[in-house]
Amino acid sequence: MRVSLLFVPGLLALVACSENTLVTKDGTIDDVNDDAAPDIVVTPESHDFSALSVDGVTTETKEFSVTNEGDASLQITDVELDDANAPFTISAIGSVLVEPGGTTAFSVTFQPVTAEAVSATVYVNSNDPDEPSVPVALTGSGIAPQIELDPVNYDFGTPNIGCTNQVPLIIRNIGNSDLVVSELNYVTAASTEISVDANEAVNGALPWTIPAGTELSVSMDYSPLDEYADDGYLTVVSNDPNQPEAQAHQSGQGVIAGENEDVFEQPLRGETDILWVLDWSCSMDDDIAQVQSNFDVYIGTLAGLDADYHVAAVTQDNGCILGDIDAIDNTLTADEQQADWDAMSAGPGGAYTEMAFTLMEAALSSTNIGHGGCNEEFYREDAKLNMVGVTDEVEQSANTWDYYVALFQAYKADPDDVVFHAIAGDYPSGCASAEPGNNLYQAVVATGGTFLSICATDWGSNMTELAESAAADLTSFALTQEPVPDTIEVYIDGVRTTAGWTFDATDTLVVFDDDHVPGGGTTIEISYIVAGDCSS
Repeated sequence: MRVSLLFVPGLLALVACSENTLVTKDGTIDDVNDDAAPDIVVTPESHDFSALSVDGVTTETKEFSVTNEGDASLQITDVELDDANAPFTISAIGSVLVEPGGTTAFSVTFQPVTAEAVSATVYVNSNDPDEPSVPVALTGSGIAPQIELDPVNYDFGTPNIGCTNQVPLIIRNIGNSDLVVSELNYVTAASTEISVDANEAVNGALPWTIPAGTELSVSMDYSPLDEYADDGYLTVVSNDPNQPEAQAHQSGQGVIAGENEDVFEQPLRGETDILWVLDWSCSMDDDIAQVQSNFDVYIGTLAGLDADYHVAAVTQDNGCILGDIDAIDNTLTADEQQADWDAMSAGPGGAYTEMAFTLMEAALSSTNIGHGGCNEEFYREDAKLNMVGVTDEVEQSANTWDYYVALFQAYKADPDDVVFHAIAGDYPSGCASAEPGNNLYQAVVATGGTFLSICATDWGSNMTELAESAAADLTSFALTQEPVPDTIEVYIDGVRTTAGWTFDATDTLVVFDDDHVPGGGTTIEISYIVAGDCSS
């Protein structure tokens, strides 16, 4: 028997055909493509934006296409930037659903904020099974100045109070267009000990223009006056669009090298020894007569200044004072002083009569002013020494004028206690029959003395001025160590005074104004921080 199975009711027949063709029981065919999928393509894949001015206005925008080259719907789930701080802005995408063969788009806008080159990546995320996230590379740069300060932080350490420490601060333009610096502002916490020197001698006055790739420097100066810590901030104002106010920080703390106090007792009367050397050559007769006849004016002026004076005149080669006593002083009556002066100033002179310095040296030699010497009672070690040369000739001593200045200054602990004066021919040309007072003139200038013309008709004024110049200087006080000037404090009888005095740094003196001179018998205390070593 042959059996043929042509049709079996109720059964589904599978017929050999394509692998995705399904034949149902009623004979229809259902086509189902399990490989269908979206396929995303983004163009362009990258973009380099133009270099743009960093002005807050200029921008550039680029459009990017998103195409679905697949055979299923493309769903865009996100378009995102990998760096939220990058200067790129992404627009909304045209459509989040793209059918096969369809296209949509989004755009990116670039607006630079600095001159630096920047880069970022846009990621287009979708349901593409092969490329769920497509990267798009972005690059761009700005055109702008860019400031850089160096060093941004600086510690001066612990220098001695009174020292000035300096460090250059560089203002550099690392951008690609001109940097214009308009202001330098320095702020400290209640301190002026750190400051900025704009170095205008080199940089010129503000504003400064610093081309791209160049720099200039200012000086940060630190001069501590106390032991407190100091901090400050320099703000540099410029046209850098990203950092219009750049800051640099400085710090430091001073240390005390030492402290000192000098104490002085103001004498009731200042001691002054005044030695006159008179040229007794023939041409000087009238001038000697003037000196003798106006001596009462001279002595009267000294007495009015309440000076403790010794006055003597020398005319002889041996340097000994003529007369019965070694010195005229304020214990004698006016008549006694005049008589002694006439005896001392009497001539004639010896071979050295036109050599004032030589006669001064002889008069003040150790032999003459030492114990038993002819001038023993004249010279006082602690008194101010004034020497007056009177001549109508050029000074003719063997050595130079500066030799004699140094010689006599060595007699005193304070060189300022030695002062030369002169009545001589006008410098540099002379006057009437008098030759210029060369050598004497230079010594007078070097020691701060008084130079008067021997051709003057009013000898009374001459003698008054010489007396005032010769009175002991009670206005200045020499400090024993070098001070930090801003730390000097002056006390008179225990009361601090801040007015009426100045500090003379050249000679290390505290000098009182004429109307603030401490009275006789007062105690002057001057305290200060000692200047330390500033070499390190």
